Amino acid sequence: MTEQQPPSLAERLEPSPDFVPIRERYGLVLVFILVAYVISGIDTNPWVEVVTAVLWTALLLTTLWAPSVPRRVRIIGVAAVGVILITSVSLGLASGDDAEGWRLILLGVAQLAALAAILNQIVRHSRVTLQTVMGGIAAYALIAFVAAATFNGADLLTDETFFNGVVSVGDYIYFSFVTLTTVGYGDITAASDLAKRLVVVEAFVGQVFIIVFVARLVSLWGKPAGVE
Repeated sequence: MTEQQPPSLAERLEPSPDFVPIRERYGLVLVFILVAYVISGIDTNPWVEVVTAVLWTALLLTTLWAPSVPRRVRIIGVAAVGVILITSVSLGLASGDDAEGWRLILLGVAQLAALAAILNQIVRHSRVTLQTVMGGIAAYALIAFVAAATFNGADLLTDETFFNGVVSVGDYIYFSFVTLTTVGYGDITAASDLAKRLVVVEAFVGQVFIIVFVARLVSLWGKPAGVE
Protein backbone atom coordinates (compact mmCIF):
# COMPACT_ATOMS: atom_id res chain seq x y z
CA MET A 1 0.00 0.00 0.00
CA THR A 2 1.38 3.35 -1.05
CA GLU A 3 1.92 5.72 1.84
CA GLN A 4 0.07 9.00 1.37
CA GLN A 5 2.45 11.92 1.18
CA PRO A 6 1.70 14.98 3.33
CA PRO A 7 0.70 18.09 1.39
CA SER A 8 3.51 20.35 0.32
CA LEU A 9 3.94 23.87 1.61
CA ALA A 10 2.62 25.30 -1.68
CA GLU A 11 -0.50 23.11 -1.44
CA ARG A 12 -1.14 24.16 2.14
CA LEU A 13 -0.81 27.82 1.27
CA GLU A 14 -3.08 27.55 -1.76
CA PRO A 15 -6.42 29.30 -1.05
CA SER A 16 -9.60 27.27 -0.90
CA PRO A 17 -11.89 27.59 -3.95
CA ASP A 18 -14.67 28.68 -1.58
CA PHE A 19 -12.76 31.82 -0.65
CA VAL A 20 -11.69 34.86 -2.60
CA PRO A 21 -8.27 36.36 -1.67
CA ILE A 22 -9.30 40.00 -1.21
CA ARG A 23 -7.69 42.28 1.36
CA GLU A 24 -9.60 43.83 4.23
CA ARG A 25 -10.45 47.49 3.79
CA TYR A 26 -11.77 48.67 7.15
CA GLY A 27 -10.17 52.07 6.69
CA LEU A 28 -12.46 52.51 3.67
CA VAL A 29 -15.39 51.33 5.79
CA LEU A 30 -14.63 54.06 8.34
CA VAL A 31 -14.54 56.63 5.54
CA PHE A 32 -17.95 55.47 4.31
CA ILE A 33 -19.35 55.78 7.84
CA LEU A 34 -17.98 59.32 8.27
CA VAL A 35 -19.17 60.52 4.85
CA ALA A 36 -22.63 58.99 5.32
CA TYR A 37 -22.92 60.69 8.71
CA VAL A 38 -21.87 64.09 7.35
CA ILE A 39 -24.15 63.91 4.29
CA SER A 40 -27.15 62.79 6.33
CA GLY A 41 -26.90 66.01 8.35
CA ILE A 42 -26.83 68.36 5.37
CA ASP A 43 -30.51 68.28 4.46
CA THR A 44 -33.61 66.10 4.75
CA ASN A 45 -34.68 66.02 1.09
CA PRO A 46 -35.27 62.60 -0.54
CA TRP A 47 -32.16 62.73 -2.71
CA VAL A 48 -29.91 63.07 0.33
CA GLU A 49 -31.60 59.98 1.76
CA VAL A 50 -31.01 58.12 -1.51
CA VAL A 51 -27.30 59.08 -1.55
CA THR A 52 -27.02 58.00 2.09
CA ALA A 53 -28.61 54.64 1.22
CA VAL A 54 -26.11 54.19 -1.64
CA LEU A 55 -23.20 54.94 0.72
CA TRP A 56 -24.41 52.40 3.26
CA THR A 57 -24.86 49.87 0.46
CA ALA A 58 -21.27 50.47 -0.68
CA LEU A 59 -20.14 49.98 2.92
CA LEU A 60 -21.98 46.66 3.17
CA LEU A 61 -20.51 45.46 -0.13
CA THR A 62 -17.03 46.40 1.12
CA THR A 63 -17.50 44.31 4.26
CA LEU A 64 -18.76 41.36 2.20
CA TRP A 65 -15.52 41.39 0.20
CA ALA A 66 -13.43 40.24 3.18
CA PRO A 67 -11.03 37.28 2.77
CA SER A 68 -12.90 34.84 5.01
CA VAL A 69 -16.36 35.32 3.50
CA PRO A 70 -17.24 32.26 1.38
CA ARG A 71 -18.21 32.97 -2.21
CA ARG A 72 -21.73 31.59 -1.76
CA VAL A 73 -22.31 33.84 1.25
CA ARG A 74 -21.00 36.79 -0.75
CA ILE A 75 -23.46 36.08 -3.57
CA ILE A 76 -26.38 35.87 -1.15
CA GLY A 77 -25.20 39.07 0.53
CA VAL A 78 -24.96 40.96 -2.74
CA ALA A 79 -28.49 39.86 -3.67
CA ALA A 80 -29.76 41.04 -0.27
CA VAL A 81 -27.94 44.35 -0.69
CA GLY A 82 -29.65 44.86 -4.04
CA VAL A 83 -33.07 44.28 -2.49
CA ILE A 84 -32.30 46.64 0.40
CA LEU A 85 -30.98 49.35 -1.93
CA ILE A 86 -33.94 49.21 -4.32
CA THR A 87 -36.42 49.18 -1.47
CA SER A 88 -34.66 51.98 0.40
CA VAL A 89 -34.49 54.18 -2.70
CA SER A 90 -38.18 53.56 -3.45
CA LEU A 91 -39.20 54.38 0.12
CA GLY A 92 -36.81 57.33 0.22
CA LEU A 93 -38.61 58.88 -2.74
CA ALA A 94 -42.00 58.20 -1.18
CA SER A 95 -43.61 60.62 1.26
CA GLY A 96 -45.09 60.04 4.69
CA ASP A 97 -43.87 58.94 8.10
CA ASP A 98 -44.60 55.25 7.48
CA ALA A 99 -42.47 55.11 4.31
CA GLU A 100 -39.62 56.92 6.03
CA GLY A 101 -39.94 54.69 9.08
CA TRP A 102 -39.66 51.50 7.04
CA ARG A 103 -36.75 52.95 5.06
CA LEU A 104 -34.89 53.55 8.30
CA ILE A 105 -35.64 50.04 9.54
CA LEU A 106 -34.25 48.61 6.29
CA LEU A 107 -31.21 50.84 6.65
CA GLY A 108 -30.71 49.46 10.16
CA VAL A 109 -30.88 45.91 8.77
CA ALA A 110 -28.17 46.75 6.20
CA GLN A 111 -25.99 48.30 8.90
CA LEU A 112 -26.50 45.25 11.12
CA ALA A 113 -25.42 42.99 8.25
CA ALA A 114 -22.26 45.08 7.82
CA LEU A 115 -21.59 44.82 11.56
CA ALA A 116 -21.97 41.03 11.46
CA ALA A 117 -19.65 40.77 8.43
CA ILE A 118 -16.94 42.81 10.16
CA LEU A 119 -17.14 40.83 13.39
CA ASN A 120 -17.09 37.55 11.43
CA GLN A 121 -13.78 38.64 9.95
CA ILE A 122 -11.89 40.24 12.84
CA VAL A 123 -12.59 37.37 15.27
CA ARG A 124 -10.57 35.17 12.89
CA HIS A 125 -7.44 37.29 13.23
CA SER A 126 -4.61 35.38 14.89
CA ARG A 127 -2.76 38.58 15.86
CA VAL A 128 -3.52 42.28 16.26
CA THR A 129 -3.08 44.33 13.10
CA LEU A 130 -4.15 47.79 12.00
CA GLN A 131 -7.12 46.17 10.25
CA THR A 132 -8.13 44.53 13.54
CA VAL A 133 -8.24 47.88 15.30
CA MET A 134 -9.99 49.72 12.47
CA GLY A 135 -12.48 46.88 12.09
CA GLY A 136 -13.27 47.04 15.81
CA ILE A 137 -13.78 50.82 15.66
CA ALA A 138 -16.04 50.47 12.62
CA ALA A 139 -18.07 47.73 14.32
CA TYR A 140 -18.47 49.81 17.48
CA ALA A 141 -19.65 52.81 15.45
CA LEU A 142 -22.08 50.62 13.52
CA ILE A 143 -23.77 49.56 16.76
CA ALA A 144 -24.68 53.22 17.32
CA PHE A 145 -25.92 53.68 13.75
CA VAL A 146 -28.04 50.52 13.89
CA ALA A 147 -29.61 51.76 17.12
CA ALA A 148 -30.14 55.28 15.74
CA ALA A 149 -31.92 53.97 12.64
CA THR A 150 -34.05 51.72 14.85
CA PHE A 151 -34.93 54.59 17.20
CA ASN A 152 -35.87 56.92 14.35
CA GLY A 153 -37.83 54.27 12.48
CA ALA A 154 -39.71 53.13 15.58
CA ASP A 155 -40.54 56.74 16.46
CA LEU A 156 -42.10 57.28 13.03
CA LEU A 157 -44.00 53.98 13.00
CA THR A 158 -45.49 54.21 16.51
CA ASP A 159 -47.99 56.62 17.97
CA GLU A 160 -46.26 56.96 21.34
CA THR A 161 -43.83 59.77 22.10
CA PHE A 162 -40.44 58.13 21.74
CA PHE A 163 -38.25 60.84 23.32
CA ASN A 164 -38.92 63.55 25.88
CA GLY A 165 -38.72 66.80 23.97
CA VAL A 166 -38.70 67.66 20.27
CA VAL A 167 -35.71 66.17 18.44
CA SER A 168 -34.33 66.53 14.92
CA VAL A 169 -33.13 63.74 12.64
CA GLY A 170 -29.50 64.20 13.73
CA ASP A 171 -30.46 63.93 17.39
CA TYR A 172 -31.19 60.22 17.01
CA ILE A 173 -27.57 59.51 16.12
CA TYR A 174 -26.39 61.89 18.85
CA PHE A 175 -28.59 60.17 21.44
CA SER A 176 -27.46 56.74 20.23
CA PHE A 177 -23.75 57.54 20.66
CA VAL A 178 -24.42 59.12 24.07
CA THR A 179 -26.20 55.92 25.09
CA LEU A 180 -23.55 53.62 23.62
CA THR A 181 -20.71 55.42 25.39
CA THR A 182 -22.78 55.81 28.61
CA VAL A 183 -22.02 59.54 28.72
CA GLY A 184 -25.63 60.33 29.60
CA TYR A 185 -25.98 64.09 29.19
CA GLY A 186 -29.68 63.90 30.00
CA ASP A 187 -30.80 66.56 27.50
CA ILE A 188 -32.72 63.87 25.56
CA THR A 189 -34.31 60.96 27.39
CA ALA A 190 -36.40 57.95 26.42
CA ALA A 191 -40.13 58.46 26.99
CA SER A 192 -42.05 55.37 25.84
CA ASP A 193 -41.67 51.86 27.18
CA LEU A 194 -40.37 50.68 23.79
CA ALA A 195 -37.77 53.44 23.73
CA LYS A 196 -36.53 52.57 27.22
CA ARG A 197 -36.18 48.89 26.33
CA LEU A 198 -34.28 49.64 23.11
CA VAL A 199 -31.98 52.05 24.94
CA VAL A 200 -31.17 49.41 27.56
CA VAL A 201 -30.38 46.88 24.83
CA GLU A 202 -28.00 49.30 23.09
CA ALA A 203 -26.22 50.24 26.32
CA PHE A 204 -25.82 46.57 27.29
CA VAL A 205 -24.56 45.52 23.85
CA GLY A 206 -22.11 48.42 23.78
CA GLN A 207 -20.55 47.54 27.11
CA VAL A 208 -20.32 43.83 26.30
CA PHE A 209 -18.67 44.68 22.98
CA ILE A 210 -16.02 46.84 24.66
CA ILE A 211 -15.24 44.17 27.25
CA VAL A 212 -15.02 41.31 24.75
CA PHE A 213 -13.13 43.27 22.09
CA VAL A 214 -10.53 44.66 24.49
CA ALA A 215 -10.07 41.20 26.03
CA ARG A 216 -9.56 39.78 22.55
CA LEU A 217 -6.98 42.44 21.68
CA VAL A 218 -5.06 41.83 24.91
CA SER A 219 -5.05 38.07 24.33
CA LEU A 220 -3.69 38.48 20.78
CA TRP A 221 -1.25 41.33 21.43
CA GLY A 222 2.27 40.34 20.50
CA LYS A 223 1.26 36.86 19.39
CA PRO A 224 3.07 35.74 16.23
CA ALA A 225 1.03 34.91 13.15
CA GLY A 226 -0.44 31.41 13.09
CA VAL A 227 -0.28 30.93 16.86
CA GLU A 228 -3.63 30.40 18.61
